[in-house]
Amino acid sequence: MPGLSERHRRSSTGLTDWLRSIAIELGGRPAARLCRRLRLVAGRTRLLRLLTAPTVPDHAPQVLGVDEFAFRRGCTYGTVLVDVGAGRVMDVLPDRTSE
Repeated sequence: MPGLSERHRRSSTGLTDWLRSIAIELGGRPAARLCRRLRLVAGRTRLLRLLTAPTVPDHAPQVLGVDEFAFRRGCTYGTVLVDVGAGRVMDVLPDRTSE
């Protein structure tokens, strides 16, 4: 039944989505305690197994922006690398060396 369950699954997709939301918000043991309180059968390992890593883009940035900034004024400086096309930070380097 599409939308209700998946092949070889022991729970519905709605319940799996609900458990995934609980696992994202609370983590392992606190989520398991909440599930026990809600009378849901889900241990911490099952909840953690539902979490998936965010997708990482497999392409290099077209335009890379480099900027220097001060952690503390006059004392320590760092470098930030930004993907200008996507508008997100790629890396923060702890110093200003060219390497």
